[in-house]
Amino acid sequence: MKEGLKQRLVGAFVLAALAVIFLPGIFREQQGHQVDTRTQIPPQPQIEMVEFIAPEPQQEVEPAPAPETMFLPAESREPESVSSLSNTSASSVTSQSVSSAAPQLTLNEKGLPEAWVVQVVSLSNKAAAIKLRDELQADGYKAFLREVTTSNGTFNRIFIGPKLDKAEAMAIKSELDQRLNVSAQVRRFEP
Repeated sequence: MKEGLKQRLVGAFVLAALAVIFLPGIFREQQGHQVDTRTQIPPQPQIEMVEFIAPEPQQEVEPAPAPETMFLPAESREPESVSSLSNTSASSVTSQSVSSAAPQLTLNEKGLPEAWVVQVVSLSNKAAAIKLRDELQADGYKAFLREVTTSNGTFNRIFIGPKLDKAEAMAIKSELDQRLNVSAQVRRFEP
């Protein structure tokens, strides 16, 4: 075939392709556009009104345990007499009776009361430390565990307290020294 004929055929093919692509768009533009006026918003849901009833106070409620026994296991708590709690009201307690029962408080430089804890032992085995803490709690002590990282490694220290009276902490220390055959330490409580 001649070169001129090839070019004419290619040109005719390109023109036909352009006509197929662009002519429908030109004719469609002359027609009016249909806009869908139906809404896509769902209908409003049916909501039923719920009326809330005001709570009523419970008549037979057991009072909270004393703060000294609050975090001890239930079997080691001593039952409190309900009659003594019901006869005493907050308004009848005078400041003289509170100050005579509480130990003399000393405040640190931040104005917080100084408290004391007994460090029973420091163990590297966490499972053994948890077991000893649980045994002390079962015996009625307020024992807790703190993990401390030192240059020698990580240790689990078991503490009892805090106590506001240092003499009470010293008494617990001497009792635990004899009972567990350890050399416990009395330290200031740091929250």
